[in-house]
Amino acid sequence: MSPIFRAERIAEIDSTNEALKHRAIAGAEEGLVLRADVQTAGRGRRGRHWVSEAGNLYMSVLLRPAKPPAMAATLGFVVAIALGRLLRALVTVPVQHKWPNDVLVDGRKISGILLESGGIVGGKVDWLVLGIGVNLHHHPEGGLYPTTDLVAAGGPSLTPDQAMDLLLGEFGPLYEVWLRSGFGALRADWLAHCSGLGENVVARLEREEIVGRFEDIDPDGTLVLALADGSRRCLAAGDIFMPARS
Repeated sequence: MSPIFRAERIAEIDSTNEALKHRAIAGAEEGLVLRADVQTAGRGRRGRHWVSEAGNLYMSVLLRPAKPPAMAATLGFVVAIALGRLLRALVTVPVQHKWPNDVLVDGRKISGILLESGGIVGGKVDWLVLGIGVNLHHHPEGGLYPTTDLVAAGGPSLTPDQAMDLLLGEFGPLYEVWLRSGFGALRADWLAHCSGLGENVVARLEREEIVGRFEDIDPDGTLVLALADGSRRCLAAGDIFMPARS
């Protein structure tokens, strides 16, 4: 059974993830959602700054799935599926998933998803915070990837509250499936809209760069690359780029 989401709205905060992590540690119940109009210290993956001006969606969701850390990490894929479904109902241009947990609209990044967890008890996470940012009315320039926003992509002008409610409506049922059966039950859905599948990609890790054909993702979300020498390389984290499209 998915949680009943309860949203709290804040005009300005440093980071919805940071605030919700403190609430989680203090014992807040699953389903609490924090949405801010503005973040002054928003973060993306690997500590990257996330531009958080008014008009876009900045929210964090507290979950207590009681799953091992490796399984809990696959919830980023579930959020991407939910957001992808929502965006495909709002725009006519292609919407794709980009490994590990980005969503692209017409080849441009429109969102950021950050998972943070803690309190490992008996090999299972006590809490998990899903940080979600979606560009609704404006987008930053000059980052690692081309970016866009919902209005620029031809979609409707949604308020952050409207977008939050629609996204939670998509995510709730998917979370129920994930709780029962894991990401393996949703993997085909993610792959059906995957950017770069079957293409040569560049995977950038902290200390190396790997070129290979994007062959698959495992049920645990691991990226499988087929290398030129016939071997395979499995990656649990990193950034991928599609040189053929640049």
